[in-house]
Amino acid sequence: MKRAVFHTGLVTAVCLLLTAAGAAAQTLSAKTAASPPPDEVAAPIKALLGPEATVVTRGANTIELWWRKALPLESAASGKPAWSNVPDGAVIGVMRTSKPLNDIRGFPMKPGVYVLRFAMQPQDGDHMGVSPNREFLLVGPAADDQSAEPAGYKGAVALARKTQGKSHPAALSIDPTSAGEVPGSVVTTETDFRSVVASVPATSNGAPAGSLTFGLVLVGQVDH
Repeated sequence: MKRAVFHTGLVTAVCLLLTAAGAAAQTLSAKTAASPPPDEVAAPIKALLGPEATVVTRGANTIELWWRKALPLESAASGKPAWSNVPDGAVIGVMRTSKPLNDIRGFPMKPGVYVLRFAMQPQDGDHMGVSPNREFLLVGPAADDQSAEPAGYKGAVALARKTQGKSHPAALSIDPTSAGEVPGSVVTTETDFRSVVASVPATSNGAPAGSLTFGLVLVGQVDH
């Protein structure tokens, strides 16, 4: 009887440790640090980026994000800029991850440097209902992305397919509902996703046009 109790207690302790470790891996914290963009980034794209990085800690993983200094809008915004004003495939930022990181569909991305380009999820039968939001940052290897110009939807998808070697592009979900939050803060959404809030200044015809503030989902996934 004592032996059975010992094993039960041991299993319970192991389960608690695994649960605690899993919870720690899902915890996000963020800070801003002066840090130049990585050398792996092509010069034209590096020139678009600000001198500071948002440094996110997720368990043992360090995720660094460099955002664009100014994002030219494709169409004029009526009030605050929206993602509908942003050209398809525009460079939004660059990411470096020290350990594997799952994209929004749960597929792992290798440690490395990636360019983040905007894409709006198509409204068709293959995509309807897959994600609560249509706005994404497609994740392409920095080594394969050399142009600072918008790549268009198909171009951004082609680049992001190289990240995991799959037919579906690697993607991180944008959470527009975090637009009112403080940049650099960590937000838990209604769907229990966890995101880091970012703010990218926008321009229209060369003049300041407000900022796009959003959450970038780094914990959570949708069915695939």
